[in-house]
Amino acid sequence: MERHPFHGPGAFKPSHGSRAAHIIGWVFLGVAFAVVFALVFGIVVKLLWNWLMPAIFGLGEISYWQAFGIVILSKLLFGAFGHRRNSYSNHFKKKFPDWREDCNVNKKEDGMIEGWKHYHQYWQEEGKAAFEDYLHRKKEQKEEKSED
Repeated sequence: MERHPFHGPGAFKPSHGSRAAHIIGWVFLGVAFAVVFALVFGIVVKLLWNWLMPAIFGLGEISYWQAFGIVILSKLLFGAFGHRRNSYSNHFKKKFPDWREDCNVNKKEDGMIEGWKHYHQYWQEEGKAAFEDYLHRKKEQKEEKSED
């Protein structure tokens, strides 16, 4: 009976050296992919810049390395490329977990949330006249101050 090297009780198990080589291979592959991606992305930025910016804004053409620098600068300034969109809001929610809920509870207790559906009708019936009356009072107060 022939024993398969990868199955059974006497199976061959990879040594730590082969595991390290496997990890090094993946790291090398990842670095190579990143380099190729950076090269291609820099070329794309250079082509788009040289096509659009001189025609639209009258700017000069740029080299590959200038385009690559623009990519790096935009990464530093705007923090794209894998930056989670809601990380700041998640941080805020963790730091102040009940802040929003407290505001909503207070509005619910005062009836403000339910009351907004009547705002337009209120404005048409009472609000517009009240606001015009308020403006008239302010105008009179201003005139009284200017007379003094």
